[in-house]
Amino acid sequence: MRHTNSPPLRDPGLQPERTSLAWSRTVLGYLVVATICLKAAPHVGPVGIVSAVAYLTVAVAIACSTATRYDKHVRGMHSERSHPPFRRVVSLSTATAALSVHLLWLLIG
Repeated sequence: MRHTNSPPLRDPGLQPERTSLAWSRTVLGYLVVATICLKAAPHVGPVGIVSAVAYLTVAVAIACSTATRYDKHVRGMHSERSHPPFRRVVSLSTATAALSVHLLWLLIG
């Protein structure tokens, strides 16, 4: 809770916007990698198509939840009750690491 003599928040609305833009860049990255997997599909077979579907699934899941997450963070910033989405970040990081290793295996192997 802020006191009346405390300094104002630096950017009460910009942090959720920056986070939303970062998620948008993440979705774009997943779409690019899905395209690479589809392009490699003739050389690696069905594994390329399955990989592309996995990347597209993650991209769609992120895109669908971005708007609700943005609204939730904006409301949380105004009420000073915003908490980072720890489980979501850990699960996305794990999926990204696993899919990255898989893509490297797909392209190198």
